[in-house]
Amino acid sequence: MKTVFDLSKVKITDERWKACADKNALFLDGMDPERVLSGFRRTCKIETDTEPYGGWENSLIAGHGVGHYFSAIAMRIAYLKGAGNSAELEKSISKANTIIKGLKECQEKLGNGFLSAATVQDEDNPYIQFDILEGKAEGNQWVPWYALHKVLQGLIDLWTYADIYGARDAALALADWVTDRVLTWDEETRKKVLSVEYGGMNDSLYQVYILTGKKEYLEAAKVFDEPDLYARLLGFKNRMRGVHANATIPKILGYLQGALAFEKAGLTEEISTRIEVAERFWDTVIRNQTYATGGVGDMEHFFTDGLLDGSRTQCNAESCCCYNMLKLSQLLFRLTGKNKYLDYIERTLWNAKLGSIGPNGGYTYFNPMATGYYRLYSPASPADNPFWCCVGTGMEDFAKFPDQIYYSEGNTLYITQWISSEAVLENSRYQLDADLEKGRLTVRSSADSRVKLRIPKWIKNREQILPDSEDFLDITLSAGDAFELQFEMKMTLMELPDEPSAKGFMYGPFVLCVPLGNDKWGITENAGIEVVAPAWKVVFDASVKSNINYGKTQRAVLDREYLTLPEGETEESFSHDFEKHIRKENGRFYLTGLSDCRGNKADLPLLPYYDMGNTRYGIYWYINA
Repeated sequence: MKTVFDLSKVKITDERWKACADKNALFLDGMDPERVLSGFRRTCKIETDTEPYGGWENSLIAGHGVGHYFSAIAMRIAYLKGAGNSAELEKSISKANTIIKGLKECQEKLGNGFLSAATVQDEDNPYIQFDILEGKAEGNQWVPWYALHKVLQGLIDLWTYADIYGARDAALALADWVTDRVLTWDEETRKKVLSVEYGGMNDSLYQVYILTGKKEYLEAAKVFDEPDLYARLLGFKNRMRGVHANATIPKILGYLQGALAFEKAGLTEEISTRIEVAERFWDTVIRNQTYATGGVGDMEHFFTDGLLDGSRTQCNAESCCCYNMLKLSQLLFRLTGKNKYLDYIERTLWNAKLGSIGPNGGYTYFNPMATGYYRLYSPASPADNPFWCCVGTGMEDFAKFPDQIYYSEGNTLYITQWISSEAVLENSRYQLDADLEKGRLTVRSSADSRVKLRIPKWIKNREQILPDSEDFLDITLSAGDAFELQFEMKMTLMELPDEPSAKGFMYGPFVLCVPLGNDKWGITENAGIEVVAPAWKVVFDASVKSNINYGKTQRAVLDREYLTLPEGETEESFSHDFEKHIRKENGRFYLTGLSDCRGNKADLPLLPYYDMGNTRYGIYWYINA
């Protein structure tokens, strides 16, 4: 099985990705440990005058965002250990130490390892949300197991990524509380609790079992497995319609993590089944629910199989879904070695993720696939932030992405993503320089070594580099030598399955789109609890205001989204020879030779989607004869 590179062994040199990591680091640096600890202290009656953060972090789901922050700062500490920035490293470690010390004080006050930052409903019952779910109490709850999962995973990450003193004890104490509770459930209670979103509790508990070998954690993790649900989802057409996407993907990820746990336990009978279920789920999501950017679903939910054009709104592609699909894809690649998982990671990193942090910071929730909308970003400062779920996953995304580039198997280095960076394996130091726009890639090594370089499908001269049946090019490097590759990226035509006339374009790994200005900017509609989305759809000089009903697609199409082919040309001939309508001028592409709905000649610039942070855009256009 392929091994993920330790974050301390990778250094990013690509300027685009460095800029994103730096904006994320500013957000992490702005987090105040006292405010992070405030909610936890109130739960266990430790006196504090500090207010918790706002939005979702001052509610019944509080703790979910700071749990992601624990993971993100742990990953940043790991990265900084190899990046040579001792001042930033010391500052981050100091914050992490303060947080772990404070959390352990909370656990000691309660005496049982429990942690919660949620708004206090009953001062004498810190577990009330969990009791409500089990039918033991009355009151309000908001996915308490989901929030607890983020805290537990954050502690595990502070232990394993950052080796923060006390993090192991804090993580195991919380895992013990979880284990003691869930192993008492009867089947009726279990079904009642698991009917409410619980994140990846099985994922975290399987990890704790792998780390400790304690059988109780394995048994507790299995409580959160739902094989009957997985069978129903994959049983027949449209079973995923209306299912909450971001509640479901972590369930599959956790079930797959169980394959590693069962391998450690020597229980091999379930391993292949778990991998098969995860692969089938992944295939279904990619085939039926995924847009060109890697984004999934609409209004947080899966839709009717293949209804991608019919589901394009201002509320597509929740960022959290990409976060979880990336984690699922990475684990599937490690377990199976299949290249398709790397293809998805590549597409999602360069498009959905690179564009999900704002030009001035902040993180997206929805990433519209309907033409004429734009991405909204959360405030760049923690002090002003609503701490949506996608803020939490965003913090992690831009701390974790360096471990998506390199893998090892024995002494062989696998380079899977073309993001300029440096890596260390054993006693060898590698340097990857990839200039995608100029078509140059160089790999250098400080010692004699073997490298397997993934050759993407978007390379125009790929057949001259590698046989079509293979995915990796074997490279043997001598110390100090450099392997150089000249390549050309190809233009690809994209079509949506439920409306073949809805077409878009990719150049290499980059989804392209037409910039559409910023008219009627900042006018929003409520799209959830403290979540908003653009109200106005604007395509050139046409516009429409769309209402948003949570969980229900509200689709609007304007006549300006239609482009007409020249006389004598058909949709089929266009698809066969679309590149004659692509002009490159001064490094920029244009879609030319078509007419708009009013008969005027269209000459439309095509720019990378990831770079549309401050403008409306259109990825897909209806192209008809």
